[in-house]
Amino acid sequence: MTTGKRTKRGVLGLLAVMPDVLNRASIVGRTTRGLRGLLWSTGVGDRPLATGYRPLMLLVGVLWIVGSGVGLAEELSEAIRAHQYRLQASKALKEKDPQGAIRALEKFEKVASERQWEFVYLYGTLLATHGTTAEHIRKGHDLLIEAVNEIGEEGEPYFSSALEQLSVAETRLEALAEEARRAEEARRAAAARLAAAAKRAAEAKRLARKWPAGTTLRDCDACPEMVVVPAGTYMMGSDQGSSDEEPVHQVTIEQPFAVGKYEVTFGEWEACVAGGGCGGYSPDDAGWGRGRRPVINVSWEDAQAYARWLSEQTGEAYRLLSEAEWEYAARAGATTRYTWGDAIGENRANCGGCGSRWDNGQTAPVGRFAANAFGLYDVHGNVWEWVTDCWNESYAGAPSDGRAWKSGECTRRVVRGGSWFNEPRYLRSANRNRNTAGYRSEHYGFRLARTLTP
Repeated sequence: MTTGKRTKRGVLGLLAVMPDVLNRASIVGRTTRGLRGLLWSTGVGDRPLATGYRPLMLLVGVLWIVGSGVGLAEELSEAIRAHQYRLQASKALKEKDPQGAIRALEKFEKVASERQWEFVYLYGTLLATHGTTAEHIRKGHDLLIEAVNEIGEEGEPYFSSALEQLSVAETRLEALAEEARRAEEARRAAAARLAAAAKRAAEAKRLARKWPAGTTLRDCDACPEMVVVPAGTYMMGSDQGSSDEEPVHQVTIEQPFAVGKYEVTFGEWEACVAGGGCGGYSPDDAGWGRGRRPVINVSWEDAQAYARWLSEQTGEAYRLLSEAEWEYAARAGATTRYTWGDAIGENRANCGGCGSRWDNGQTAPVGRFAANAFGLYDVHGNVWEWVTDCWNESYAGAPSDGRAWKSGECTRRVVRGGSWFNEPRYLRSANRNRNTAGYRSEHYGFRLARTLTP
């Protein structure tokens, strides 16, 4: 093979491996090899070349030096950027901007050729104490462990400080884990509430189809006649009465329910006593008569006993109304003081000043006055009606879904509607009163509700 052919083949082989060689060689190595190649190409050096190979070695030397210059420029650029980021971090710390310092050190970490313990300690401390994410704090925790190992006990006061910041990082991580746990619990609770609300809404639709508003029902001959009241939303309370009627708040009755068309009568109560219920208690009628007159001289506890007996006899869920249900049923869509308007009028109810024949004297037989829009009679006057709720001095914290309020002064229970004895202002739909659960009076009676099933 001739010298020219060998030279050509050698050049092609060197060019094929040159990129890999350039990538693998260090800056110093590439520079040294390049200079040595140049010397050899001129016939100087520890390995003089034959004249035919000198041009080849000249090319190799130039390539080595060019590769060295490129790498050197890159590493110088990185060093300059690293220095700039260190200056930015220092400035941010002087300006009490830990987040700015963290951002600068993040960039520094990416371009720095090596990390000294001072950087590890500072960066770890900033992330541990001022990191805004769990990822930041965990990284700070790991960096501080690295710093502790590098500093050693002899490196005070940084060693103790690093241990303190490590404790801070662990505390913050525990707090974040607890926060995440609570957030997950809240998310699950919210999802459960949404699912329950969707279930209730679907059940309400089924109930509304089965029990149209205004439907009347009676589960036995001696049972009270009931009227289906539709689901709906209204504003409960008044800002024109006493303070216990405030704050006015929105209440949503999610499902239809049945309400006694009339107040429970003496005749219906006596059926309970005859059936072995109601504790055998026979209330005094004050000499006004029994039969279709509302039962009086009954306490909240007595009313509960009657509801339990009726539920046992029928297999249905009878109960007292909640206070929110009572006002919703009494208003029947009205926003006025009374279900018929703002004025008491004449002979619309039985009270002390209603213009009826029974005013301020005695109870009237049920159903002697016009019904409201839901088909309910005597929601204003005649007798106060017990409801389920415990007494509270205002509506602050009251349920907004129609449920009974079962916390507060539960030795006292709410009564609504006013009686034959009271002035008209006590008959307002929003008016509230209360008494002890065992209290009996000729002014007090009750009305029942029945929970409907699909």
